[in-house]
Amino acid sequence: MALQTNSIIKIGDITISNFSNLKIVQDIHAHNTFSVEVRQDLLVSEFKSVMPLSQRLYGEKINIEIKPIEGVDDLMVFTHRSDYILHFSGIVTKVKTQKSRHQDLEETLFISGHSCSILLDDGLKCNSFTDKTLIDIVTEVKEGYDIDLNIFPFYKYQLPYTVQYNQSTFDFLNNLAKRNGHWFYDNGRTMVFGMPGSAGGEPKLVYATNMQEFSYEMKVLPAQFQVIENDNRLGDYWKDQTINYRNECDGFQQNFINKSNTVFSQTTEMQLNQNPIGARGKTTLEEYTKNKMRSVLANLMIVTAKSEVPGITLGNSVRITGVDVQLESSYFVTSITHLCEDEGCYENNFTAVNFNGSVFSPQTNPDLITICKSQTAIVTANADPNGHSAVQVQMPWQESKNKTTPYIPMLQNYGGNGRGSHILPEIGDTVLVDFQGDNAELPFVIGTMSNKKEISGFSTPNNDLKVLATRSGNKLLLNDETGDITIESQKGQTIAVLCGDGNIRFKAPKNIEFEAGEDITIKAGKNFTVEAEKNFTVEAENNIILSGRNNVEINTEGTLSERGDQRILHVTEKSMLQAGEQIEMAEQIKINSTQGDITLKASQIIRGNSQEGSFFN
Repeated sequence: MALQTNSIIKIGDITISNFSNLKIVQDIHAHNTFSVEVRQDLLVSEFKSVMPLSQRLYGEKINIEIKPIEGVDDLMVFTHRSDYILHFSGIVTKVKTQKSRHQDLEETLFISGHSCSILLDDGLKCNSFTDKTLIDIVTEVKEGYDIDLNIFPFYKYQLPYTVQYNQSTFDFLNNLAKRNGHWFYDNGRTMVFGMPGSAGGEPKLVYATNMQEFSYEMKVLPAQFQVIENDNRLGDYWKDQTINYRNECDGFQQNFINKSNTVFSQTTEMQLNQNPIGARGKTTLEEYTKNKMRSVLANLMIVTAKSEVPGITLGNSVRITGVDVQLESSYFVTSITHLCEDEGCYENNFTAVNFNGSVFSPQTNPDLITICKSQTAIVTANADPNGHSAVQVQMPWQESKNKTTPYIPMLQNYGGNGRGSHILPEIGDTVLVDFQGDNAELPFVIGTMSNKKEISGFSTPNNDLKVLATRSGNKLLLNDETGDITIESQKGQTIAVLCGDGNIRFKAPKNIEFEAGEDITIKAGKNFTVEAEKNFTVEAENNIILSGRNNVEINTEGTLSERGDQRILHVTEKSMLQAGEQIEMAEQIKINSTQGDITLKASQIIRGNSQEGSFFN
């Protein structure tokens, strides 16, 4: 039995009281829609054409009010009158005019539109948020929109890195809510993000009085999942099971879970790829697994009903009685369709759920990741405080909002504990960023990207050069044309060249030092030459040994000086000293022939002189 109502529709400054086929469809996590038909002759009396009026309608705000007629014979109306009044506001997004002789249709305006949430669907956008709570993110995103949005999240912790990428504001907030188990909807008066039931009362529905149909549906679903999540920060992985969170919803759901686990008795294993940059893998895994269980619990039961109470509000609860005593309870409305005919007859159809006090969304879906493809970025920081050889980058769409990523990994050619390569791009360099599993919240750097503004300068027609050049100018050059391997210092000085012809050259503008804890051995196949423009010093704590298989020759243009405690000269055959003049001075001089004679010979005179005398024997 339909309720007799008075309904008023106001679009801009135009009031419509004569209409037909008014329909309002409301669902959580979606835009509300409405449609209504108005005959032109009932609406347009002062206009010669319907076109000027239709142009005044689309794009305008619409307000709809439906309430019982005065004197209706229904005690429920008088006791809970506010429950019997519907208020809905939205925006007219489409107006169509039509007339048809075949359908016996007078010229009619078909007016349709959406709830005010449609303002959030104003185009694709990109944004990112680092270490922000849900309330921080939603507050920032909704800024600048002419909407009322109540934010009541139950998850209070910071999210390490959240990305909106080529999504409308509505789609981003909708996915954000579903991923984290929160409600997101427009109840016709205000929008809600977070916990449901933020406005309005709880209408009481009595079967066969103001509720004419009622059904209660139960299902069995797989509920036993073991989840694995990687933790790139720790280089490890974690495991968790959905069954650990079965108490996220009590009451009948526990019976439904038991039955589901009997039917689907196998525990399945699933691999995640959702631990965002900067997050702790265990915490991310626990929250995902909890929401995975919520998504199962949310679909184990549903109530559908038909009533004549206009005040039933999306996201609010209704109290259902007059049915099976075990089913009499409060239920949260998840969708409702309002119907009102031209005679004022009103009724609605709705669906609802009962989670026994839990407030997670019936459309919880932790698998809704934001998809992103590889793209270039600019390095903004490279001093990773954790020492993980990570870099911070800014993609082009982050620049306008002065946002960056957290420190993200960079691929190295080789790595391990205490080993590997460590080469990071400089601040301002262009790099190519990819995403694990196409997840926008899991970026990593593949490598650097050359471009017209960033040219290495080492390109050759035959690709002869392979070069490693640092910011300060230090270089390692491998030349395939000459075969040379060259090391250059930051001031352009060539330090070493391993030539392709077999030669090696070391050169330093200042000093070269060799130091070994034990031995240094240098071997030459032919000659070994050491030159010094000034001094050449050889020092040893113990002995210095010079050895030659043929000759050992010491030449100098100046003075040849020897000093030591003793001088011992061992010659197996002949010792010869040749000089223009020889002077030997010592406290004592002894000449001793152990086997033969001593012969003194001079071309002129041999003189002997002593202060005390001479003695020959």
